[in-house]
Amino acid sequence: MCETTQPCDLPEQYGPLWAERLLARPQRLTSDGALSLYGKRVLVTGAGGSIGSVLAHRAAALGAYPVFLMDHSESALHSVQLSLWDQGFTQNDHVLLADIRDAAQMRRVFRKVRPEIVFHAAALKHLSLLERNACEAVKTNVFGTENLVNAALESAVGKFVFVSTDKAADPASILGATKRLAEDVVRTGAQENLTRFASVRFGNVLGSRGSFLSVLAHQLRRGLPVTVTHQQATRFFMTVTEAVELVVQVSAEASCGEVYMLEMGAPVRVVHLVERYARLLDLPVPDLRFTGLQPGEKIEETVCASDERREPTGDPLIWRLRLEPVRPDFTARLRDLRSLAQEGREDFLPQALSELLGTYRPSRTNRDAAVPGPLLTAAEL
Repeated sequence: MCETTQPCDLPEQYGPLWAERLLARPQRLTSDGALSLYGKRVLVTGAGGSIGSVLAHRAAALGAYPVFLMDHSESALHSVQLSLWDQGFTQNDHVLLADIRDAAQMRRVFRKVRPEIVFHAAALKHLSLLERNACEAVKTNVFGTENLVNAALESAVGKFVFVSTDKAADPASILGATKRLAEDVVRTGAQENLTRFASVRFGNVLGSRGSFLSVLAHQLRRGLPVTVTHQQATRFFMTVTEAVELVVQVSAEASCGEVYMLEMGAPVRVVHLVERYARLLDLPVPDLRFTGLQPGEKIEETVCASDERREPTGDPLIWRLRLEPVRPDFTARLRDLRSLAQEGREDFLPQALSELLGTYRPSRTNRDAAVPGPLLTAAEL
């Protein structure tokens, strides 16, 4: 079965072997970082999400206690609590209904629960939606992260691991740009030397809610043409098990705000993933509708940016990325960005992000629409 923490869009037979067949590669599981969690007070932000919920389960399985679940969604919290403790909402101080965008509330939460390790998985993550809601992306992904970093420093948290994305490498989207800025927020916090910080870049996680695979499953089950951005589009994919084990291992490695990535091998061509998925479900290979690249999308993703260098770690499956230093006026420029986001200046944010990051180049204005391509049958591919 798939992970038990959340309903997923993969078939019931989903497991390591099924995932390996879909990705045409073995799962890459990192060394055991279990000792870094045993007996620790752990806080998981975004605990109701696909990654956060599995992280909560994994932390509990590795002996972390207590494990605090924080999310701003009641239904998501209820679901993960039920799966973790076999009960709905009761008088449980380990379940925290809170919004990371509320700085004062984050300070209160950290003072109350006194976490030793924080796994920060809360984020807005849907690329196309965020292209049209840049202010919300900035307020959550950048300043929500800043609120957590500040609260962690004030409460002398031992370790803080931030879940980033491969789209932060040479970002072309609002999602990628805000996640890349959040990495710099984490690195800036690490300069205080009170908390050991790290960030982890993921590829696309199979079966996460709202992912490409969930759209693919929906379309296949209804006999619809499958929508793909581009015939040559490639993406990095990883299983939720790979993602969570990577986060756990990095919690043992965290130090000065380093950014880590998993060795995921070659990127997967999306049309090949569609074909393998259909065959694994014993369905005919579907017709494909190429929509054209949406604003913010790339034909090819990368995990390591053009101005970054990857270095080996003690685990052959984990790379450490060496990034350029955070710019000296970073904090001051963040204040300007905050003002734009709070004032709802959607039209100005992409340029402000580009000036702050340097590596971010908006591919198109937010109002541009991609032109759908032709419908191709499987025989024409």
